[in-house]
Amino acid sequence: MATLTNLEIGSVVLGLVEGVSASISGLTATLVNNNVYTAELITGNSIPITAIGETYQAGITSMTIGNVLGLMSAQGIGTKAVKIGELSISKGLSEDASQAWINLGINQLKRVGERISYYQAWN
Repeated sequence: MATLTNLEIGSVVLGLVEGVSASISGLTATLVNNNVYTAELITGNSIPITAIGETYQAGITSMTIGNVLGLMSAQGIGTKAVKIGELSISKGLSEDASQAWINLGINQLKRVGERISYYQAWN
């Protein structure tokens, strides 16, 4: 299982969000640290910032994207796009987008440890 550090997740976020100012990019490790703490509160698990497991990476990354978008909006910078793989989201990125990314991350973390079970109903 591949783990990432807080700095590596911060770099991933900076690679996904375009037009991040230097003042915000310098805060990404701190934002990730705060989101690791939030993830610990949501999941009840201890998560070391130097070895963030794959289970938590998506939620922490999503919340950090939301934090960065929120800071950019607060500074009046705005962003051109958020790119995930080949998908580029470039319309409607506002304060609402920031909260949507944070909510996505929270929901991803709430599902950690959930087991999906299937059953067959008999006639």
